[in-house]
Amino acid sequence: MEVSSNGSVYSFTDIHIAPAEFADIAPYTIALIQLDEANVKVTARVNTPVQIGEKVELEKMDKGAYIYKRISG
Repeated sequence: MEVSSNGSVYSFTDIHIAPAEFADIAPYTIALIQLDEANVKVTARVNTPVQIGEKVELEKMDKGAYIYKRISG
């Protein structure tokens, strides 16, 4: 099934004290993204500050993780 790479922020949390393997990127944001055109949510790292309901798009995959960014508009 092909799904959209765009969606909206359903929920998020900011990580300030990260596990050792992610300490180099802390602080960072983990978000639950509701994908457009599908009843699917994905867990992803977001590289820009976000709020619930904001539109985001998939920027890249990094070591198996989805990395999203806010859509300006």
